[in-house]
Amino acid sequence: MLQTLASNSPRRLLVSVVAEGKRAQAAALVRTTRPDILISGDTCGKDSLSLMETIARLSTPPAALVITERITERDTRSLLTRGAAGVLLHRSAPQHLSWALTAVTKGSRALSPEIANAIIGGYRAPTHSSHGSQERIASLSTREREVLTLLSDGLPNRGIAQALHISPETVKTHISTVCVKLRARNRIHAARIAWQADLASPPT
Repeated sequence: MLQTLASNSPRRLLVSVVAEGKRAQAAALVRTTRPDILISGDTCGKDSLSLMETIARLSTPPAALVITERITERDTRSLLTRGAAGVLLHRSAPQHLSWALTAVTKGSRALSPEIANAIIGGYRAPTHSSHGSQERIASLSTREREVLTLLSDGLPNRGIAQALHISPETVKTHISTVCVKLRARNRIHAARIAWQADLASPPT
């Protein structure tokens, strides 16, 4: 399900639905209606990943807001990396949609509190001591350390692949190995261990 919305007032957010259709029709709908906001509804967020790539290729892409029944941290990050302006959960979207639309029309990002808390919780996950982290980092190969450093800088898999001139699949394999060696629950936790070991600087 895809909706395109237009804002009727620059000062006060007044929006109207100007078109509805399937994700496969996204490019045509955007070219025809020239919306300010595009809303994509799906089950788990994955269906909207290709949509982000489609609208990114348009000359004037609208802000894209995804409303999904459920989603993982990884898919949320993928959507945001590919250009999504926001991600809301279907069950709580009615109470958050108003401020989310205001945020994305002003160039900000909007996440349901449940999604935001899950992502922030990853950054706040307990980490090892500096000494313990350095010991774990020492178990990594040179290439794994390079991947971890770029991961800690916030680069997505494709960006890491381009920087190191390797394939995204190889990057994915390296990250899996790094997480096993560091005993990290996910890439965010791995980045935290790298920061603790002074391998990379935490984001400001």
